[in-house]
Amino acid sequence: MRTDAILIARLAQEITVEFEGGRVRDVGQLEDGRFALALWKKGRTQLLSADVFAPTPIITVEDGELPIIAEPGFVRAAGAALRGKTLTGARAIEAERIVELQFAAQSRFGVPESYDLIYELVPRFGNIVLAKGGLVVAALKEFRRSGKAGRSVRPGIAYEPPPARAGKAHAQFAEEPSAATIRAGELYVYRDVAGALLQAHVARLTGFEGAVCTRAPSLLALFSELRGTVSDPSESGGSEDKARAGAQRLLEDRERKLSTELARVEGALAVSAERDQLRARGDAIYGGLHELAPAERQAAKDEAAAVFARYKKAGSAAAHLSRRRAAVRQSLDEVEELRWELERADRDQVREILELVRPHGTAPAPKSRPRKGAPMQGVTPGGSRILVGRSPAENAEVTFRIARPNDLWFHARGQPGAHVILQRDDRAAPSEDDIRTAAELAALHSKGRNSTKVTVDYTQRKHVRKRPNAAPGLVFYTGAASVVVEPRDSINIASPKEKKR
Repeated sequence: MRTDAILIARLAQEITVEFEGGRVRDVGQLEDGRFALALWKKGRTQLLSADVFAPTPIITVEDGELPIIAEPGFVRAAGAALRGKTLTGARAIEAERIVELQFAAQSRFGVPESYDLIYELVPRFGNIVLAKGGLVVAALKEFRRSGKAGRSVRPGIAYEPPPARAGKAHAQFAEEPSAATIRAGELYVYRDVAGALLQAHVARLTGFEGAVCTRAPSLLALFSELRGTVSDPSESGGSEDKARAGAQRLLEDRERKLSTELARVEGALAVSAERDQLRARGDAIYGGLHELAPAERQAAKDEAAAVFARYKKAGSAAAHLSRRRAAVRQSLDEVEELRWELERADRDQVREILELVRPHGTAPAPKSRPRKGAPMQGVTPGGSRILVGRSPAENAEVTFRIARPNDLWFHARGQPGAHVILQRDDRAAPSEDDIRTAAELAALHSKGRNSTKVTVDYTQRKHVRKRPNAAPGLVFYTGAASVVVEPRDSINIASPKEKKR
């Protein structure tokens, strides 16, 4: 089923009729990866769920509850902004496949506060954006203007709709629909002889003469039917959504287990820290034996022996516990790194991360290996080449296979981020301008990308080492210098495939 701007206008009208005046009870992510609002109206709570990454992006209404799972940053931001707000209406942006939901509430100081939740239902380029006063607060997919993206979507800048794309499919009507028909008329629904949904629209279409045509009142109901009849999850983006949700659950489970172990290890270390106190206590017991009655001395000696046994055990365990604490903390850093990688991953990279976080021995044999793409790269005005890893495997690729020992390696300090390599074919030292450009890209492709300033470390690649028993791309490095930069891309870096377009 295909959608166009007229159907999206009808969808906005139905959402207004169904949910205007409803209150947002919660915001979350479903287990299949869809974004959902729990809206309460007239004593009933329903989920308004959006699948914006499907070939046919759709919004559906369904019963159920939001699961308790790890939520990406956008879901948390939307929840903080919209919980308790009232849906005041929905509108479609004219001639675009965009639905804008408007929410409002009085603050505790009596000041009106309003937000817009914008669903961009564009096939292959779907997105959800939270805006306030025309400025972007958060987005499901954030990006900056580049050769690939004709606009910027990131916090703090004015929202602009996606540029019009050539080759959009338009419905061929037997007669043009009126405004009243778009808003409230029954839909024409076309099905094949087996009853499968082919297409629906506000007016009669041409080109479906062999199909069975019926009438239906609700586009939302038809979208729910469409989603329920998809047999192959990959057809609706479900394969990627399930892989992403599965990886999030596994990371959450790993983080919970590691945090429990860290608490246990630190508790044992606290006991080890009492080692000097144990020795002093044992010495005090022996030192006071002469003051005790003969009948009491044996019991005191036994107590002192037990104290010195604990003292000896605490001493032998301290070194092991310290090493284990460092290892657990490193594993927690790895979880944080993989969680950030998952947020920026595309379809193939999501599968890669899922394989990394699955427990050993539980992963099914893959039907096909993910496509291996070239890393993003660009050339500075000074003639230096810059490469940026887009996933854990690509980070390892650019650092340990592509980079030469004396090439410069960049990474945002103290936070997850991409590996960035700066190299020159003539092996000359890069200029300060080129170093700054590479650092800006490392900041942009890091968790601190929305900060005004980010500290970036850089060193020669030969000073970078793999972390033992860690996921690809997780490293140690030494001999680093640092620079504080603004996250930005001044050379429009892109993958080779994007550059050819």
